[in-house]
Amino acid sequence: MKKALVTILFSLALIPFLRAAAAHVVLISGEYEYFSSNSLPAFKQLLETNYHFRCTYLQRTTGDDIPGIEALDGADLAIFFIRRMTLPDDQLAHVKKFVTAGKPVVGLRTASHAFENWKEWDHEVLGGNYHMHHGNQLTATARINSDKAGHPILKNVARQFETGGSLYKTAPLADHTTLLLIGSVEGQDPEPMAWTHEVKGGRVFYTSLGHPKDFENPSFRNLLVNAVFWGLGKTSPERLAQKITADELEKLWRGKQAVVLDVRRPAEFAAGHIPGAVNLNVEDKSFEANALKLDPNKTYVVHCAHGIRSAKAADKLESLNFPSILDFSEGFSVWQKAAKPVEK
Repeated sequence: MKKALVTILFSLALIPFLRAAAAHVVLISGEYEYFSSNSLPAFKQLLETNYHFRCTYLQRTTGDDIPGIEALDGADLAIFFIRRMTLPDDQLAHVKKFVTAGKPVVGLRTASHAFENWKEWDHEVLGGNYHMHHGNQLTATARINSDKAGHPILKNVARQFETGGSLYKTAPLADHTTLLLIGSVEGQDPEPMAWTHEVKGGRVFYTSLGHPKDFENPSFRNLLVNAVFWGLGKTSPERLAQKITADELEKLWRGKQAVVLDVRRPAEFAAGHIPGAVNLNVEDKSFEANALKLDPNKTYVVHCAHGIRSAKAADKLESLNFPSILDFSEGFSVWQKAAKPVEK
């Protein structure tokens, strides 16, 4: 069930579909707490389908074994989601060879305590300082480090968003790290939540995020895609609002997977609109101020009558750093002609 849900969410990707060079990315799942055996294959599909990366997925078997780990020898970037493994020396040698060669590394959540027989990995490679976490009952909030808001990894990431798992204790970081996200829970000091580091000339990105609910969040998916591009020294593609059809919108609407944002004038909205739609007139001078009151972590489908104003609204919302915008460019007129539900 979880695997199907994550796959559906990634199929809706909500990120631009521009191609990247066919770099080889290896994704390794080696933990049993956060369903990375579901989320990483879904992310692999996203990288292959939307960006044309060449990907290899590896998974921990029973015990401490990762078959095929020698694929790292030919990889351009590796994503590690591993927890407390004692890898056989010959397998760990491939990881060390990869790092020593100065190749880029992306570490997710439990990667901070990935290896029982390489405890220095967290500090020396990731630049972290993992020492347990705050209670699971505390909802952690992530916010962008304002000093680094222009960093390419933060492109199309919401300024602040709720996270899925507990907040890891990671401070203080190693020297020469760049702090990107700061996490906080009520009554506790904030903790570094995402940062970059460098080892042997290779770029390293780590985030303590990685809960299944994080993978459902477009800000997290954008963060992770950006980290891959950054690690490879590539510029992440510009995000363009994906255009969808009336049938695609109806599926999202019935499944309550998106907020329908009607950007027509109030009088047009009152004369008939998609049930449950929110009216936000793009021609109103207060459009951007009102848009900032919306939850930036939700997916929004914008539409007008025929598609001209919806494109304008999508551009404005993207400039406000909303990470998930879809454009029903066919407009309300097509929705009506298709005999879709309408209310007044």
